[in-house]
Amino acid sequence: MRVTNNMMADRVTTNAQLALQRFLDLQTQASSGRRINAPSDDPLGILRDLGYRTELAKTDQYRKNISQGQSWNQTYDTVLADLKDMLSSAKEIAISMSNGTYDATAREASANEVKSLFDQMMQLANSEQENKYIFSGFKTDTEALRASANGVRYNGDSGQINFQIDTSTNMAINMTGSSVFLKQLSILGEHADLNVGVTGNSLLADLHNGNGISQTPGTITITDQNLGISSTIDLSGATTLNDAITTINNQLAADGITNLTVALGEEGNNLLLETTNNGLISAATSVDQLNSGAGIDLTDGRIRVTDGAAIDFNVDLSGSATVGDVISKFNAQMTAAGVNNVTMQINPAGTGLQIVDANGTPLDLQISDVGTMSSLASDLGIAGNVGAQLDGRALDPQVSFKIDETGAGTTAADLGIKGEITSDKSGEDLNPVLLATSNIADLNNGNGLNLSEVVIWQGDATRTLDLGSPSIVTVQDLLDTINNSGLDITASINADGTGIQIVNNDQTRSLTIEDNGGTTTAKDMGIFGSSDMMGSMLVLVNALNNDDQEGAGMLLQNLDDGIQNLLNWRASNGAKGIRLQGTDSRLTDRQLTFTQRLTEVEDADMTQVITQLSTYENNYQAALLAASKIIQPSLLNFLQ
Repeated sequence: MRVTNNMMADRVTTNAQLALQRFLDLQTQASSGRRINAPSDDPLGILRDLGYRTELAKTDQYRKNISQGQSWNQTYDTVLADLKDMLSSAKEIAISMSNGTYDATAREASANEVKSLFDQMMQLANSEQENKYIFSGFKTDTEALRASANGVRYNGDSGQINFQIDTSTNMAINMTGSSVFLKQLSILGEHADLNVGVTGNSLLADLHNGNGISQTPGTITITDQNLGISSTIDLSGATTLNDAITTINNQLAADGITNLTVALGEEGNNLLLETTNNGLISAATSVDQLNSGAGIDLTDGRIRVTDGAAIDFNVDLSGSATVGDVISKFNAQMTAAGVNNVTMQINPAGTGLQIVDANGTPLDLQISDVGTMSSLASDLGIAGNVGAQLDGRALDPQVSFKIDETGAGTTAADLGIKGEITSDKSGEDLNPVLLATSNIADLNNGNGLNLSEVVIWQGDATRTLDLGSPSIVTVQDLLDTINNSGLDITASINADGTGIQIVNNDQTRSLTIEDNGGTTTAKDMGIFGSSDMMGSMLVLVNALNNDDQEGAGMLLQNLDDGIQNLLNWRASNGAKGIRLQGTDSRLTDRQLTFTQRLTEVEDADMTQVITQLSTYENNYQAALLAASKIIQPSLLNFLQ
């Protein structure tokens, strides 16, 4: 192929242009510091570049969200710490003012201090962050709490403000005032006990809060431990307390136990075990029961037997546990000592010991204590001359009964009479279940309740209820009166089946129940106080102003519960703070990783760029020099 001058000129020009372009590209990289300055520089690289930039933008936004969340988190922590301190101060005041040692001036000052603490708590409830109320849910432009004369109302909603802190990860940062300040810490009357009294007609099935008396197998054993007589009593067929009492007493009499009877207790809620000291002993009688329970002195354990001449020895009774042991040891040692026909036994009246000398001519024995430090013979009532017969004094044993189960049952324990009995004994509380049909007159262990007016506040709404109205006869009447008050509350028999409880159905309003005019109805019913923290503060103020020491003391548990609630919220908030910090640390690492990857894709290697720039500059100069040699300009070129 023939190479023409034009072809050579075109080739030289093209190469010069390419060298110039490469030189310009390198100059652009050197001046910008970036390898990619236009999509055409690296189409695949620009896609990776855009992906990395998107991740960095999202990470930066997540970190901004976390920073905002941490700001809220720190504010909540400060508020909760201050609230806890204020509630603790209120509790300390309640403790000190409930002991009755302060005068009216001190109580008034304490009431003012608690009111001041309440006002400060209200201010904290309406705290703001970035011009937003932080306890109002989504309604951040509305104050969270508003106080009325004796109640508090929540004006926010239950909205949870979520911050997106990572891909597909949201965190609810905010707390609502209803949960922190008005949370129902307890149910008023939840563990109240109105002490339903028992009567002979009380059903066994209604005792122990409706759990009843176990009647499987339903037998109990009563033992007279002084006489060694036992009576097994079958109560499996009893329906009422009268049935049980009659069955027990009849069976005891039939089995020869006449000095123990069962009756209704004077307390009105139990059985009474009535004993009679008949003074009788048997071989089974414990020596500890003798002498009205004082027992006998077995420290030395010996008594002296002598006729003043040949017969003179000690009978060792130590280790004796029963009267039978004393008799056996005495008789055995008398025989061993060669003293025949002299025996100890229980006297015919069954009240003491008797020593009989059946020898034709009595041995003229003398029974005495061993030394001045022993009193055993005297304690056994046998100190003196035997003659033909020594009748000891009455040993007056303390009554001793044992009531136990027969087999694996729990009937005796359920009736509250299981155990050892050494005198009249009141059984345990039988806790009859409270029924809607129970009469008010049967409460307070059959003494009735002296009911009067109570005042109920729910937020800014209040009702005064006269629970002493003559129309209120049964528990159901009480429940109806409270439930028909027009307030959003529910009165019912508590889960224990012992009292009346009142549930606040509106968690946006505080609930307080107090006595009206110095009465004690709410306290007697166990419904006095408040179910929430803010309400408790208001009730405490009133209790201090009214010198109600009992009322102040009854609020201590609720104040404790309020402190625990705040600690729980603070712990939850702290956990969120740790999570935010951990996520932020992880996002920082991610941000560094993607920044490095972005650098690797789009940033220029300046050492390499400068080296190449110098090379391409030389190449370009060489190309220009070559072109000038090949392409000689003519006059026509200059004329053009």
